[in-house]
Amino acid sequence: MARRKRLEDDELLAVARERFVAEGFAASTRGIAQVAGVAEAVLFQRFKTKAELFFAAMLPPPPNLHEILVSRPDSEEPSRRMEDIAIGVLAYFREIAPVLLPLVSHPEFNYESFVARYPESPLNQLVEGLQAWLKRLEARGDVVEGASPAVALALVGTMASLAIFERIGVHGGETPEDMVRQVAAVIWRGAALAPG
Repeated sequence: MARRKRLEDDELLAVARERFVAEGFAASTRGIAQVAGVAEAVLFQRFKTKAELFFAAMLPPPPNLHEILVSRPDSEEPSRRMEDIAIGVLAYFREIAPVLLPLVSHPEFNYESFVARYPESPLNQLVEGLQAWLKRLEARGDVVEGASPAVALALVGTMASLAIFERIGVHGGETPEDMVRQVAAVIWRGAALAPG
């Protein structure tokens, strides 16, 4: 029984991802095809260029937004929830760092173009999910009006940076949880409405 093309594409992209993570963009399409058990021409029938194959293969896995953003009760203290969200976002960036680093290092990578090409991009989902949560807090009066995009950017950017720092050995390769919570608390203090 023949397999669906989508499944075959997923398998092909998994092989390409493995090679690109190990070798960067320099990985040969011939080598990828060989490991995948197809002719190199098959790659270029499905992906017009090596760059197109690279970007399709290096799309990070999706975050578990339910676990990161939704699983905690809305009644929980927002500052504590921000800390827990930061822990979840950092865990996600730790998971995707092996894919993310070669992706953003590619000379043709541009975030806006990437999101336009892949609107369901996991990174975009994460930022939009955070903004939606923060907008609910804005509506409740817990966050400065209009601050949601900046706060989401600060949190995502900081957690992504921490994951990259860990990859190069900062904090012995793992940032202590209490430090992550302190960073999230600093971001929260900038977002929360000042008393009075």
